[in-house]
Amino acid sequence: MTDLSKITCIEDLRVLAKRRVPRMFYDYADSGSWTEGTYRANEADFQKILLRQRVAINMEGRSTATTMIGQPVSMPVALAPTGLTGMQHADGEIAAARAAKAFGVPFTLSTMSICSIEDVAQHAGPGFWFQLYVMRDRDFIERLIDRAKAAGCGALVITLDLQILGQRHKDIKNGLSTPPKPTLANLINLATKPRWIMGMAGTPRRQFGNIHGHVKGVTDMSNLGAWTADQFDPRLNWGDVEWIKNRWGGKVIVKGIMEPEDARLAVDSGADALIVSNHG
Repeated sequence: MTDLSKITCIEDLRVLAKRRVPRMFYDYADSGSWTEGTYRANEADFQKILLRQRVAINMEGRSTATTMIGQPVSMPVALAPTGLTGMQHADGEIAAARAAKAFGVPFTLSTMSICSIEDVAQHAGPGFWFQLYVMRDRDFIERLIDRAKAAGCGALVITLDLQILGQRHKDIKNGLSTPPKPTLANLINLATKPRWIMGMAGTPRRQFGNIHGHVKGVTDMSNLGAWTADQFDPRLNWGDVEWIKNRWGGKVIVKGIMEPEDARLAVDSGADALIVSNHG
């Protein structure tokens, strides 16, 4: 067991994850697409953000508590949607949602999660946010929105900056696909991760829970891989955001805004909040 009191920063967690998680899944989280230029730029941009320090001011009773889209939070931070979290750690999305709820910040479940919307709601309770990829299969999207509503999700996060999938070089080299390729290198690497193997052996959640069993014509992992690769819609537009907003009927957060003009269009389309981001 790891003594969490010895974990002092995010870098400690990264090192721990690299030691415990199979390489193909660790590299998926700790990398970007193509040359990874955006990934490096994102890190550099955050390093430029400095906090102003004021002195000789009464600090008694200080608090980071505030509200986000009307929801009380212990600090203005939310856990971002991350696909395949349930492959980083058995039932990873459920564990992350529980931790976020206990700390008092929102957890955002990815469309491409391993644990389903219903799983997270059952084990971690309602109120978490759900991230939506806008796909060509509008019937599936409608049912996905309805499932998020039935699960009591507190907000819908619409991703707009992934209409075309970027090539992830490490995924190709590691054989990370749907289903994963059981190469000799992968099998050898898996043999060095007994804790991960035991965790995954003890859970039935090893599929894309929001998709598997919910898409017509998809019967196994190979069908699922082909369906997913063809689903990201390059025709996505602001009219789709309005349609989703009306179907959802609740708080909508638009993710992927980088330009002021897009921010204005997002607000005009009914967005309640914006996330400035860029896929790496």
